[in-house]
Amino acid sequence: MLAGTGLALAGCGATPKEVAVQDAKPGDLLVQVDGSRVELVRPFQPGIANGLHKGVVKVTSDGGDAKGQLYETTAICSVKGEPGWQSYDNIYGDPISDLNAKRTFPVKDRWQFLFHFDGRTEQVGKLDPSVWVARLKDNLCRKGDFDDT
Repeated sequence: MLAGTGLALAGCGATPKEVAVQDAKPGDLLVQVDGSRVELVRPFQPGIANGLHKGVVKVTSDGGDAKGQLYETTAICSVKGEPGWQSYDNIYGDPISDLNAKRTFPVKDRWQFLFHFDGRTEQVGKLDPSVWVARLKDNLCRKGDFDDT
């Protein structure tokens, strides 16, 4: 009985494991880094061979609102050194408050990051630079810790 109780208590303190986007279901943790958590709310729609479109993620942080912020997010991933492909990965998102609301474009609060293969990062929009964006890009583009090739 003590062994079972110990295992149960150990499980309570365990950190949830990040799930690769290709295996994730709504509610799964995609990214956890520097006090921020990114969970899948609505699955991404595959687009052209290198794109994942209009997925919805919820971002919560230790110091922020416990309810979190929803973002409709798109990632356009590239392949380094491939002729005809961009030399960067592109991830952008629109803050939303309702999953079913009709959105108008252009969205004034849209953020976008271009992660150039030479190490530069370009940012457009009002989202404070955050490590979770880079890690989410790695998950969505199957790079870094999420490389499954």
